[in-house]
Amino acid sequence: MTDGDIRVDRARLEEVQPLAAEYRRDSSREGSTVEPPLPTGAVFWLARDAEKQPLGYAAGQLRPEGLVLGPVFVRAEARRLGVGQRLLKAIEDWATGARIPLVEVSVAADNPAGVRFLEAAGYTTRRLLMAREQPANDPAEAAAP
Repeated sequence: MTDGDIRVDRARLEEVQPLAAEYRRDSSREGSTVEPPLPTGAVFWLARDAEKQPLGYAAGQLRPEGLVLGPVFVRAEARRLGVGQRLLKAIEDWATGARIPLVEVSVAADNPAGVRFLEAAGYTTRRLLMAREQPANDPAEAAAP
């Protein structure tokens, strides 16, 4: 597959849902921290090969400071073939045309391959987002005096 064989277009939710399900399965299997596969209010991009088979997708949310991407997912068999690079380039070109000043990408801390990919594409760490999972609420405890 060559770069010319990969086409990236804006996509509808229905078009990326199968890949989002695959992303969730793959992330769960690898024990990775999962980004919401279909963020609320997101815009989507879909990468396809010459036969129009889906290779990967990205979801982005517009915020006052710019576009925040996450997840960016490429099927395992299409990795290291330029699909992720084409996705990012198409999104960056779209953002430039839309006069969006900043593109950020959210990547899980336990995804070193994703971090290396983004660093190779010219992205740098600007901030770290720390999280702490809260214990599940037990309705019986909430009712206790």
